[in-house]
Amino acid sequence: MPKPVIHGHSYRHFGDLQLSSKEFYADLEKTISEYQFPNVECKPVEFWEGGLLSDQREYLRISHRDLRYYVCAAPFGRSFFVSWWLEETEDWVLALLGRIPLVGRIFRPGKKTYYEIDAELIFTASIEALVVEAVSRVAAEHGYRMESLPE
Repeated sequence: MPKPVIHGHSYRHFGDLQLSSKEFYADLEKTISEYQFPNVECKPVEFWEGGLLSDQREYLRISHRDLRYYVCAAPFGRSFFVSWWLEETEDWVLALLGRIPLVGRIFRPGKKTYYEIDAELIFTASIEALVVEAVSRVAAEHGYRMESLPE
């Protein structure tokens, strides 16, 4: 199974702040739904923090075709952070079929159209902006100055 490609990661740390992760996700999901983006789905998912016997951490997955943002909003000691990752996945069935000699060429993806590239760009730019907006609301509501985000 092919591994996803990470295209970006950013985060914001809030020292000495306790917030509800679920409330942050609900606010972000509501904001995204108001824009009525086509083919965009928000869904909570859980990932293991470490190995199989470790705790699980909830993320909000924001999907558009092969692109996914994973947003984690969580306490860390007496602090709170929001982290978001942009990942691209590949359909593992098509990737496997694409390796079959002679006929595999049929299953390999072709070049993306301008529309597909434009849709990916507007999805990533829009979701990035809405996550930053949600983080900025938290900062403003709790008296934090919003410094520039890490690259």
